[in-house]
Formats: sequence, C-alpha cells, structure tokens
Amino acid sequence: MLKSTLDEKRDPLMSSKHNTSPFVSIVICTYNRKRLLKKCLDSLFALKYPKTCYEIVIVDGGSTDGTHRLLQQFPEIRLIVEKRFGLAYARNKGAELSKGSIVAYTDDDCVVDQYWLNCLLSGFQYSSSIVGVGGPVLPVNSNLIPNKIFVKPALGLFDEGKEPKLVRGIITSNAAFKREIFNATRFDEALGTTRRGKLILCGEDVDFCETLIKSNYKLLYVPDAKVYHQLSKNRLRVAYIVKHAIHNGISVAKFFKKANSSRVWMIRLAVGRLFQSILSLFSDRSFTTCYSILASLSALFVCVTGLDKVLL
Repeated sequence: MLKSTLDEKRDPLMSSKHNTSPFVSIVICTYNRKRLLKKCLDSLFALKYPKTCYEIVIVDGGSTDGTHRLLQQFPEIRLIVEKRFGLAYARNKGAELSKGSIVAYTDDDCVVDQYWLNCLLSGFQYSSSIVGVGGPVLPVNSNLIPNKIFVKPALGLFDEGKEPKLVRGIITSNAAFKREIFNATRFDEALGTTRRGKLILCGEDVDFCETLIKSNYKLLYVPDAKVYHQLSKNRLRVAYIVKHAIHNGISVAKFFKKANSSRVWMIRLAVGRLFQSILSLFSDRSFTTCYSILASLSALFVCVTGLDKVLL
C-alpha cells in the first residue's frame, strides 16, 4: 500500500486532489567547489516541480575559487556568505533563513534526479508523524569505483534498498524535513565541524535523526528520490579512505562523549563497537569491514587516551 501510494506521487502531473505543491527551500552548503556546484545547480533547475514552488538557498563558507561569480549567473538564488565554517552551522543557518514549509538538503557535489522533490514530498503524505524523508545517494558512475574500495561511508553513499521503509536515519545529501522541527532541535554544531584541511568531524546528521526518533517522530526512506554523488579522484584512493576512517572514529568518540561524559562508559561503548566490527569479519571480509574496524580502533584510542579533550 505504501509503495503504490509513493509511486503515484512520482508523476509530476498529479491528480487534482494532490495538486497543491508545498513551497520548498533547497539548502546547499558549499566551499570552493565551483565546478561541482554548477552541475548541482543545473540539475536543480531541471526539476519536474513547479518553479514558483521552490527556492535555492546557498550557504557559502567564504569560497575563493570564483563561486560568487558563478552564482551571479543565477539571480534567483539566495546567497548567504558566512565566515564561520562548519557544515552543521551552515545547515542550521540555511534552515533559519529559509522560507519554505519544507527544508530540503543536498550537497554541492551532488546531482539530483528530475523527480527528486516530487518523491521526497510524497513521503510526508504517508503519515503526519513523518517529519523527515530521505532517499539513496548513488555514485554518478559506479564503474569508476574499484570493488575493493567500495566503502559507502567514505564515499558519501547511502542506500536502504528498493522499497520505502521507516528508518532510524537519513543523510543530509538527500533529505527533506518539515520546517517546524527546527524550532525544537538543530544540527549539533560541535559534531558537524570542519577545520579546513585538517580534522573533519561528522555525525551531526546521525545525531539530528536520533533526536527526532527519541521525540517519537518518524523518518521515511523512499528509493525513488535519487541523488547522484560526483566522486572526486581523491576519494577513490586508499589513503583517503583510511584517513576518513580515522576521522570517523574521532567523530564517534565525540558522539559517545555527548551521550555520556563518563570515561568508563565511553570506553565500554568503544570496546563494544570494536567487538562488533571484528565479529563481522566472519561474514564479510571486505574493505568495508576493515574500514569499520579502523574507525572503531580510532574511537577506542581517543576514548582511552582522553585525546578528545584536545581534539574535540
């Protein structure tokens, strides 16, 4: 029943009982990715959704590569320039200044399917308790990714299958939320930070979704709301994936610390995570499992040494 309902909404020429399109604010956070951002914007302007029913809000972290000159070609775009850096901060600022009843997110290195918005919005009609809808993030060209390094977390990919389902989390490169939820919760800016070229902390979207779930809201995954990730050559290197795993572990340690600052409790969680990762070797001896083990070791090291007091 859910699948047939969502499939019906994929058609942009909806029946008269569904022809009231909500106004959507599409928020994109960017920094020095002019070439990738141009492809992202081209896909957004090709959406099969009424042009008067969505706006594009760009939150720029102070780009120096000509991004502002690029955006002058699109006078309908709302540009917000922020000196403070960090994805979580930028996402919060975009939501704060948005005009839509729905706030949708994608990334500057993504290209959206032409029915992306239609499919995301269809999910909200399933139940009034659904406050967030997300879809898969797929590679633009999967043939370019060697099988041995097809590690979804490191490559920024996400896929929960071919059927719509209630989930515990969606990722912000392909997500939409009811605007009113930002009055109750925001992305944790201590989790979603970036020190340019140095340390990348993530997990703010995981934390955001967990907060919503604990508040008895629901999140829905819809497979037809597709976004395609433009992967740079750098992300296809083993060295990058190893570095990403280490940074992911540091982020996990920060997540543990936020939940409970007790050092013993943090270490117990880290040990449990590492044990689960090692057990998965018996069923999956892929690079993904190796990534998970390395990230777990990184989290445990930070928790045991107290390095979080310095890094976090």
